[in-house]
Amino acid sequence: MGKSRSATAIIAHLLSTHPTHHSPTTALTLLRRCRPLCEPNPGFMTQLHLYHRMRCPDDIASHPQYQRWCWERARKESLQLGQPPGSEFIVFEDEVAGEEKDRGGEIEGEKEEGEKGEKNAETVEEYRCRRCRTSLGNSHFRIPHTPPPLPPSRNHNKNKSTTADTAPACAHLFLSPLSWMRPTLAEGNLEGRLECPNGKCGQNVGKYAWQGMKCSCGEWVVPGISVGRGRVDVVNVVGRKKKGGEGRI
Repeated sequence: MGKSRSATAIIAHLLSTHPTHHSPTTALTLLRRCRPLCEPNPGFMTQLHLYHRMRCPDDIASHPQYQRWCWERARKESLQLGQPPGSEFIVFEDEVAGEEKDRGGEIEGEKEEGEKGEKNAETVEEYRCRRCRTSLGNSHFRIPHTPPPLPPSRNHNKNKSTTADTAPACAHLFLSPLSWMRPTLAEGNLEGRLECPNGKCGQNVGKYAWQGMKCSCGEWVVPGISVGRGRVDVVNVVGRKKKGGEGRI
């Protein structure tokens, strides 16, 4: 009927030929002037918006944003089947960040050195193996999570419900998949240990569970890829901001 798939193909063509003049929504509005019944399904519209955010490149398959989209879809489908995602779909964020920087070039504020360069400096948390000091990642690749509210504590003297002022720091530092984890994650297990990539060290620094992991704060993080706070040193390092959150120091 030319309602969904054909309409999606035409919208993609409009975006490709006029990327600055149209968005998926405006292209669909234009198409409906000629064929009012056009209605791409939600999945197609999601991919069209992704294509537009990618700036409609000729090479889609190698684009970092598309790789992330494939990775998220593969991860969710695999977990529904109780299986780990295929290693070919895993996106290692430190590698992708470098590709994004190469694609995007210099960002505003880094084109001139001197005083402007100082404004781009930032403090980054770097996580290092406590035994051998090998870098295991930094805060650019950390997956944030919000601890659940603390249960109220009972003040027996005033018979009022109060909340504790502070909560203990989480025992886990959750990270995106990073290239040093590749040999372990490629084994095809649902869960396992993470060891320091330094061959002379091999210290157990964390663990992973594709189905998710419960943090010490009580929050559930999916996927759960973490290094133990007690097994790493957190070092504040001053570096320069990189496009895509590269986080190189």
